[in-house]
Amino acid sequence: MAVLGSPLLPLRLFLCFGLLFFSASCTDHPDQCMIFNKVTSIHNSRIQVNPKVYESNTVYTVSVPVNNTISSVVMKAVDMHHSVIGFWQKADMNCTSSALYHVKSPHEPVLEAKWLSPASTNINTVELQVFVVDFHKEATASVLKLEKSGTSPALITKLITTKSNTVTTTKPTVITTHTTHKNSANRVFRSPVRDAIQILLAFLTSKLLF
Repeated sequence: MAVLGSPLLPLRLFLCFGLLFFSASCTDHPDQCMIFNKVTSIHNSRIQVNPKVYESNTVYTVSVPVNNTISSVVMKAVDMHHSVIGFWQKADMNCTSSALYHVKSPHEPVLEAKWLSPASTNINTVELQVFVVDFHKEATASVLKLEKSGTSPALITKLITTKSNTVTTTKPTVITTHTTHKNSANRVFRSPVRDAIQILLAFLTSKLLF
């Protein structure tokens, strides 16, 4: 039986199969920017994109944290049908379906890439694939999704209104008791009859004397 070919898959074809879960398509001419020795899928929450809502014909900034072990970052954008869309601006290398940006300085903390979304208004969801590549050609892959406003559940911010508790304090009633002191020695009780008798006695006394 004739041997049709080598039993070992070419490295490029192997990597192409390994990237299928990132919506990469295998072609006869693999993407030169995406030839890696190893790819690890991670969720890197530090990768940011702005704006965060998808709109057509809009420039997006993708910020990727890097360090002195990172040599480059590869960017790729696909729609819901896994078709490559948009344009990566000022890339160091534009490939078949992606763009490569070199880390210019080992002290550069963040690499920023600009992506221009297509003018078509029929796109609702975009997937941005970010491959952070070290000097050993090993990449960590992360995916960011952009969705058009109204296509995803709205972010509901729960506003908690705290009502101030008004405490009504009842002012205690102070009852003042006025004590009446009776001084019988200072109070003179007068009687009309007694006064008349005293006047009569004084008159009779004066008559007898004269």
